Amino acid sequence: MLVATLAHAGEAPDFDTPSKQPVPRWAMLRKNEVYARNGPSKDNPKIWTYRVASLPVQIISETKDWRLICDPQHGTAWVSKTMLQAQKTVMSTTRLELRDGPRASAPVRAYLRPNSLASLNKCDKDWCKVSVGGVNGWAPQSAFWGTQTAAVCVRPDPFAAHGGQAVSQGPSQGAGQTLAMLTTR
Repeated sequence: MLVATLAHAGEAPDFDTPSKQPVPRWAMLRKNEVYARNGPSKDNPKIWTYRVASLPVQIISETKDWRLICDPQHGTAWVSKTMLQAQKTVMSTTRLELRDGPRASAPVRAYLRPNSLASLNKCDKDWCKVSVGGVNGWAPQSAFWGTQTAAVCVRPDPFAAHGGQAVSQGPSQGAGQTLAMLTTR
């Protein structure tokens, strides 16, 4: 359970986590090769390798040096905190129309293909402004992976199966194939 202490005016709240940041929160992969492990140390075996820099992930738990993340395919694994950076991207969940403004009636500027990465500029009133390939546009916030406020994945119970070893569902084949894909009008 997270506990935020009262902050004085102008100060950020202090969360009861090693990083003093809220959980869940969003981040993105720092490199094109990030090892996913079944526990929070290098002594734990690698269970898969992420191969998409800038992939948005949700941090759902943490230790001092490790973060339990949830990926777009709802795989959960531990990664070193050094392999993550502040979130700057989102991923489209469907084919999206990028519009000139934050409303369904705004003209369409371009189309974003499913599973495409985009730079996140801002979200406002259920719409997000993103940038892809030099094109800026707005789309519904619900159409992106990386904008949810609640935990997307449930933290695995490390004692639920296999003699106390954590079991995680990993990303399906092709998880490393996420690329920004944009079609202009």
